[in-house]
Amino acid sequence: MSRLSRFLVRWPALCAVILLSLGAVTHAQTDSGSRTTLLPAAAFAPDLAPWVPIGKAAFSCDESLSRHGHRVARITIGPDEVPTYQQLRQDFSRDIRAGDAFRATVWVKSRDIVNARGPYLALEFNDARGQRVAIAHSGAATATDPDGWEQLTAEGTAPVGTSAARFSMVLHAHGTGWFADPELVRTDRPVAWPDLGDAPRTVTVRSRQVVQPRFGGVGFHAYHHIFPTSQTELDEVVIKRWRELRPSFARINHEIQWDHAKLDQVAAHLRYMKDTGTELYVTTWNPRVVKTADERAAYARQVVDQLEYLVRQKGLSNIRYYCMTNEMSLQRWGSLLTDLPTFQAYHEAFYNELKARKLDIGLLATDAAPAENWGTLAWAAGHMDPITAIYGGHHYFSDRTLEDERMYPWFLERARGAVGVARARGKEFLLGEFGSKQDGRTVDGTMRDVCVYFDTPQEPLVAIQLAEAAIAAMNAGVYALGYWTFMDAPDDYAPHYLNKWGLFRCSGSDRSTRAPYYGYALLTRAFRGPGRVVAVESGDPRLRVAALRHDGNAWSIVVVNRNGRDVPLRLAFDGEAPDGTLLKHVYDPAHVVQHPFGDLPGPTGTVALESGRLNDRLAAGTLTVYTSRVDARPPARVQGLKVEHTAGNRDHLTWSASPEPDLCYYRVFRGTTQLGSTVATSFETAPGAGPDAYRIVAVDREGNASE
Repeated sequence: MSRLSRFLVRWPALCAVILLSLGAVTHAQTDSGSRTTLLPAAAFAPDLAPWVPIGKAAFSCDESLSRHGHRVARITIGPDEVPTYQQLRQDFSRDIRAGDAFRATVWVKSRDIVNARGPYLALEFNDARGQRVAIAHSGAATATDPDGWEQLTAEGTAPVGTSAARFSMVLHAHGTGWFADPELVRTDRPVAWPDLGDAPRTVTVRSRQVVQPRFGGVGFHAYHHIFPTSQTELDEVVIKRWRELRPSFARINHEIQWDHAKLDQVAAHLRYMKDTGTELYVTTWNPRVVKTADERAAYARQVVDQLEYLVRQKGLSNIRYYCMTNEMSLQRWGSLLTDLPTFQAYHEAFYNELKARKLDIGLLATDAAPAENWGTLAWAAGHMDPITAIYGGHHYFSDRTLEDERMYPWFLERARGAVGVARARGKEFLLGEFGSKQDGRTVDGTMRDVCVYFDTPQEPLVAIQLAEAAIAAMNAGVYALGYWTFMDAPDDYAPHYLNKWGLFRCSGSDRSTRAPYYGYALLTRAFRGPGRVVAVESGDPRLRVAALRHDGNAWSIVVVNRNGRDVPLRLAFDGEAPDGTLLKHVYDPAHVVQHPFGDLPGPTGTVALESGRLNDRLAAGTLTVYTSRVDARPPARVQGLKVEHTAGNRDHLTWSASPEPDLCYYRVFRGTTQLGSTVATSFETAPGAGPDAYRIVAVDREGNASE
């Protein structure tokens, strides 16, 4: 997530009014009596009971203020106290079930807040031991007028393992915060989905019902272009894996201080991204803070100078979109969430500069995160649409466990709401970043921007959650999406900051793949743009399915089986269908076979398609991709292998470049042992290699290997 200022707290909601413009979260079936008020809005008791004060602060019922005649609570943190998330909290444990959706609200105002954001609201879900399972936050209060009140909202769904919901009114700053009329409502209790046993699951692909006519692809946020990397590491790891995963969409970061030498380094990376047909969306990290219109115009000229150099001097015409700030950050994370006119003013300066130079790069708004902040899209649509080419946002599933089978319908509705805001203006919506739960702790002075499931037994399940998010995004009509991130940041990337979200590691000399690499790769390869996403109907709510039609009559279909058992699948095309045989690829989190050099396995097998129908069996908890983009022709045999013995008891291998237009990389063997993989036509062995029985195998983009 690359937001150094988001060390401890996420700030989701802008305000309830804007959130409502995106539409409420719904489920296909709900309990008719599911809406229940657990905490009605009412006056605070003089002793604040039953609210429990936490931390060193002055907690009181302020008799000098009221809202609609109701007494209010006050938290004051004096200059001699350390802000440590002082709060008033109350727990609710009666009749709380996993899957219940809640909305918490409170009215607030603040005064004398120093160098921090104001009071906010937290909605926490705890297990039977009182340990946190998930948490959702409101935005922080921004109003400082002592006569004005501002409503804050936090929404969340109780994950599996939840026994209690905790309502917390928090102040993490010197100053005073007032709280009035706290309310907690259970807004939804989904009806349990039926157990269909071993009955066949019917899935219908509606070929004529197009959801997204020009899907851009499943890809990444990538920021390895800013790391110092040796040519050997580029050839054998970074470029090799990028070419093999072949994402057709990527979001990349820009920094204003780059000079021409740095821009040339960046351009070399973006060039191989262009070679894979990857469309790029660029955003600036740590944008410059300027105050006047003239300063903004000068700043825009400086940034557009760099963009123009990359496009016109370096030929990077695949740069399509730009946003002047990552996640609406200016000095601190998310600061523009409550200052949207400033965001607009910056973008107006960029729009004018891009237009003056006739540079074909569209502006994106708003890049907000998480989904609770996508209400900013409605504001942008109403105030910035003439200068906006595409809308976008991010989301991380920090309040959803990997086992949460209700995440898919929840995210589907959220994404549909965002797409609806963009489509109402004739524009598209893209998901620039998404991922599983963030660690976010500071340990021994280092902030851990890390996926909590990595290097745990649950790591393989991350690919299933990412696939569900991608399927929801495609079925909602999202233009393109990027997982955070392609690879880790190096250990020394930034002081007191550790970023480990990559599908493969970057720690010392370790570049080993993580388990999700082998599942997410099925999506980046099969669901490349451009293509048409069409509607899919499933008779089993635990089967999540998306279908993409490529150029011609080639198709790719992805299915996640959330059932706890193997199930029979009957898939039919209602309309045009692919011809003949489909390749089948399966990612099973219970049996992930990782490769020392990240080489992807071939297909699991084939499935016959007869009269637009296929019959198959899906293993429990798996990700399956069917594709008719079949190229079984292997590359020609590599020619011209030469071996030179070098100092240090090494062997230097060279060979002639393969003439195959779809070449991906080469595998290097000594006897039957693979020594490595590379996109180069040379390879240096380790010392003490042994006998000189080497062979080189060419591999094409479909994974076919030469003799």
